[in-house]
Amino acid sequence: MIQLVETGPGRLALSGGLDFGTACVAHQAGLAFFAHGGAREWTVDCNGLESANSAAVAVLLDWLAVVHRAGGQLRFEGLPERVRAIAGISEVEELLETGV
Repeated sequence: MIQLVETGPGRLALSGGLDFGTACVAHQAGLAFFAHGGAREWTVDCNGLESANSAAVAVLLDWLAVVHRAGGQLRFEGLPERVRAIAGISEVEELLETGV
């Protein structure tokens, strides 16, 4: 199960397992927050991610692209080592670490 909740203005917390089975739900939840949340600067706290695979990296990268295209900024906190490792293999680790 994956959960994305607003913890403050422009702040979201991502928790649970983000994998192929939960990626679509997480992706759509993020898009809804970014479209209707009213913030231009976003931070997603990933400390609660218990498990993740390459689908997690795809979701996070797409969120970055969507927020960037809308003229906003997005950064991630507490990226799990597994996500960093997958991002490193794909050479997008710096993008996830610095955000847009």
